[in-house]
Amino acid sequence: MAVPQASIAPAFNPRRRFVRVSAFFLGVVAHIYLWDIFLARFGLFRWYVRRTTTARWVRIARRFRNLALELGGMQIKLGQFLSSRADIVPEAVRRELAGLQDEVPPAPAGHVLEVILEELGAAPNELFLSFDQEAVAAASLGQVHFATLQDGREVAVKVQRPFIDRIIEVDLSAVAWVIRLIKGYPPIRRRADLEALLAEFGKVLVQELDYIQEARSGQRFRENFAEVQGIYIPEPIMQYTTRRVLVMERISGLKISDLRALEQVGVSRIELAARLNNCYLKQFFLDGFFHADPHPGNLFVRLEPELPPVYLEHSQAGGTTYRSGVLNNGHLVGDDEAHAIAPGRPFTLIFVDFGMVGTLPSQTMDVIRRGVVGLATNDAERIVASLDQLNMILPGSDRRPIVQAVEVLLRHSFNRTMREMTNLDVEMIFDETKDIIYDLPFQIPQDLLYFGRALSMVAGLSTEICPDINLFQELQPFARMLLDEERRKSDWPQQLQKELREMGQILLTLPRQMDNFYRSANRGELATRLDLSRVERGIRRIEQSSDRLAGGLMVTGLFLGGVQLRTRGLERESQQAWWAAALVLAWMLWPRGER
Repeated sequence: MAVPQASIAPAFNPRRRFVRVSAFFLGVVAHIYLWDIFLARFGLFRWYVRRTTTARWVRIARRFRNLALELGGMQIKLGQFLSSRADIVPEAVRRELAGLQDEVPPAPAGHVLEVILEELGAAPNELFLSFDQEAVAAASLGQVHFATLQDGREVAVKVQRPFIDRIIEVDLSAVAWVIRLIKGYPPIRRRADLEALLAEFGKVLVQELDYIQEARSGQRFRENFAEVQGIYIPEPIMQYTTRRVLVMERISGLKISDLRALEQVGVSRIELAARLNNCYLKQFFLDGFFHADPHPGNLFVRLEPELPPVYLEHSQAGGTTYRSGVLNNGHLVGDDEAHAIAPGRPFTLIFVDFGMVGTLPSQTMDVIRRGVVGLATNDAERIVASLDQLNMILPGSDRRPIVQAVEVLLRHSFNRTMREMTNLDVEMIFDETKDIIYDLPFQIPQDLLYFGRALSMVAGLSTEICPDINLFQELQPFARMLLDEERRKSDWPQQLQKELREMGQILLTLPRQMDNFYRSANRGELATRLDLSRVERGIRRIEQSSDRLAGGLMVTGLFLGGVQLRTRGLERESQQAWWAAALVLAWMLWPRGER
């Protein structure tokens, strides 16, 4: 079969793409610094900054959406991520980005025919009984066409976009260039190794270009959910799958974000949100292998004739399978509890696109589980201890104000729905936690990048589907199951030996610690150590305020002096005064170390 001339893809200009991508992100960084960091410091401008925040970010989102639709690549991924964050991204901004879920233009049909011919060694009309040259879906890295195999099975054929390897390479290099410019800013340098995070992101993005690996991930998910009713993973067809072509079972259903259509057919929104949430609890904390790209374009709802039960239980061999209580109306119901339920239309939740997946080591899962139990039981100490073990708290930070800040957040948000939390008094919460917010003693571990991404996307999507869902209530049965599992697995003689051993170590070191304590107290070092951090922080703020006041007076005086000189005809002297004012202003804007 001859490939038509229309198959030639549009020219790819890496230099022009690099400039456009890096210029956009650099502009966003400059905007954040000017408006949200510098001008927000001054009471005169603070009210205007807050008042215009949404409008400014809507304009940025519109520019980004247009850029992403034109360039594709990594920008589509970022836009899809932000558009699904209903919990933190304003509705107006998400509306601007929502088009990136399904408005991505497809590549020319001729390119698709070329790739299939190169990868599978034959033209589509020779491989398939039928092949639809018009794409039914287009995404950042590839696009999907419907086809029918020779044996009559209906399949979806996913084909990579032209130049996608080089496009990803240019996009990553452009963002890396911006990161090199801003990574030295002290608040950023303390809290994140941006280059390491980008390297992790780039590694997974490059892996996503390998469709053979994606098919294997899909098979693994099918195995993990083989016994779970109400969740379905389409089957990959390995004999037709290569690095750039993926053939999988064709599925049908409504997009999970098509809420109006789902309501019209009777699907319960709270049931859908809870099933999505509980499905990810299994992936995060039982399997340690999760779908890392849960945007609405990868999740579908298929209507069913009758509602199957979904279970969670512990296997006899000590492993855990998703069966010990009933997931009824989206809620985990244990043997000892039941809910008054008015079930909606039966449905199955379907996952597609397993190019971006994440794994959690067993040790990391254990720590996160303890944090989940702390969140479900309103235990701030346990939450902070888990954050510390995950290296999310900066070394040397005082844990007590962090615990206090978490207690404040839990007091205002625990056991509330997202709709109820939108009415929280943010100013009051800020006043109670401003010390810890100013310090921000947190950092982003590289190995938790995709876990945090998926967790935040699921939380945002769940609350978008149903703002009345109470995620704390959804966590509680799961937390009880984890606690029961810990108790079942624990060997009390070994635990007793461990406790006695730790107690003996404490008793051996206690005399020396007490001696050091009293010596420090006699030297007056204890009070200094307790108060020094807050005193230094207060002094720095006073110094910064004084510098800004002095600088503001100097700028104002020089500017007015320049005006006076200009009115008297002394243009050269007035320009010198204005240049001096500009230099003082630049001195005020220059970062002076960590806050």
